[in-house]
Amino acid sequence: MSAKNTNQSGPKTAFGRFMVYTFIPNYANNVQGLVYMGAALLIIIVGLRGLGAVAYNIPIVPKFLLDEATHKVSANWVMIALFTEFSLLMILAIVTFFTPEEMGGGAEHHAKAPTQSEEIVKIKLALKELKEVADEEHPLNPIDIYGGTKLAGEVSYRIKNAF
Repeated sequence: MSAKNTNQSGPKTAFGRFMVYTFIPNYANNVQGLVYMGAALLIIIVGLRGLGAVAYNIPIVPKFLLDEATHKVSANWVMIALFTEFSLLMILAIVTFFTPEEMGGGAEHHAKAPTQSEEIVKIKLALKELKEVADEEHPLNPIDIYGGTKLAGEVSYRIKNAF
């Protein structure tokens, strides 16, 4: 009997272990960046090829990209850009394939985040509790402190009659 557990969820091959434990943690973002750069290169090359002979008159277009006979971007450069992007996308596919899944298998297993209305209710309850604590420590009404109950009665009378 083997001492290894055959029901492990980790990678089974040496290449898989290398990808999961060494390559992906260190280079996954670099691979994605290279894919974006390859896509940008492909867009530029195909775009210049689509311009046709107009690309020959644009001063910032390097002359080594252009075919001398047709004054267009050489088809060889288009093929190089296509193969470069294809290769980078294949590397990204392999990196994505070997990237470990999140624990729990997805978002439906994660704890539900409180909604904004639930947060508002919690805040209102906390404010109510704070008000009760403040009233217990200082039971005096601020109007009583700054002018007595006669002033408070007059203010409330004017407010009621104003509307």
